[in-house]
Amino acid sequence: MTEHEATEGLEAADHGTSHAGLGAADEANEPRIVQVHGEHGETIYALDQDGDNVADAAAYDDDNDGVIDRIAIDTDGDGTLETELRDLDGDGRIDAVFVDTDGDGHKDVAALDTDGDGRFDRVIVDSDGDGRIDTDIRDTNHDGSADWVARDEDGDGRRDYVVTDSDHDGTFDTVHYDDPKNNPLAQA
Repeated sequence: MTEHEATEGLEAADHGTSHAGLGAADEANEPRIVQVHGEHGETIYALDQDGDNVADAAAYDDDNDGVIDRIAIDTDGDGTLETELRDLDGDGRIDAVFVDTDGDGHKDVAALDTDGDGRFDRVIVDSDGDGRIDTDIRDTNHDGSADWVARDEDGDGRRDYVVTDSDHDGTFDTVHYDDPKNNPLAQA
């Protein structure tokens, strides 16, 4: 999966996660699932777990093939579905998680399983809320620890530096500055 594909997935996760009230439940505080069709014809299964007529989670079958393509969850109880789990490659397994961490309605963190092994090995972040990914964290040897981190400090869309753990001992040991204006040694 390329950074461009990941960025498209991050932007795509912002669409289709709004939900309306679910109508009156048969009994107060009774959990229920409602099946509806979305504005693009997709089938949506909305779960109101606490009977407050607001979806706590929704499962989407975007292509109506009977297989869930994404799941959106209200993880903080504020009434918005800010966390989304997605099957990006159509194999029936979740390989991406998108989260709106600052409540602005846009996903700003994505965890990705780039090689399909069932473990997340890349995290991309828009840490300043400008709509651009500025931090890219990777687990290149799939041991569960980050060993490659790139940052775009000046917001120009190009990475400014990369830190790596070249010997995979858990300590970052190499810094490479792609942009000399961000290299503190070049400015000395």
